[in-house]
Amino acid sequence: MKLRIFYSLILSVLLFSCNQLSKEEQEFDALMQKVIDVHDEVMPKMGEMSSLIKELEAKVDTTAQGQNYAKAQQDVKDAYDYMMSWMGNFSDSFPHDETNDSADPEKLAAKFKLLQEEEVKVEKLRDQINASIKNAKAILQKP
Repeated sequence: MKLRIFYSLILSVLLFSCNQLSKEEQEFDALMQKVIDVHDEVMPKMGEMSSLIKELEAKVDTTAQGQNYAKAQQDVKDAYDYMMSWMGNFSDSFPHDETNDSADPEKLAAKFKLLQEEEVKVEKLRDQINASIKNAKAILQKP
């Protein structure tokens, strides 16, 4: 029994060492995880944004305060729409069923550059979502 475990362990180590990722692949995977983490941070806020849009809608009118509600509502809508657009574009650029191009250094470099651009976009998205929620809550005097 112990011998079987030992051989399984040795086989696992050999398979792992043969399948190690290149430095470039590791950097790509780390950046991809960072982008996904930012998405995962803001995705749960979509429901809150929908609620804020509806709550602000009820307060919009032609008064100065009503126009402040309208501006805050538009900011939340814009952030919401940006999230939906970003997710669609990201899925088109990095589909789940995509074959691995890591064997081709040029393709990997091109994907890495594109992913760096997506990192900038998703961080802007996070900032826009957080700011619009904060502003909407402030104008609604919500904690």
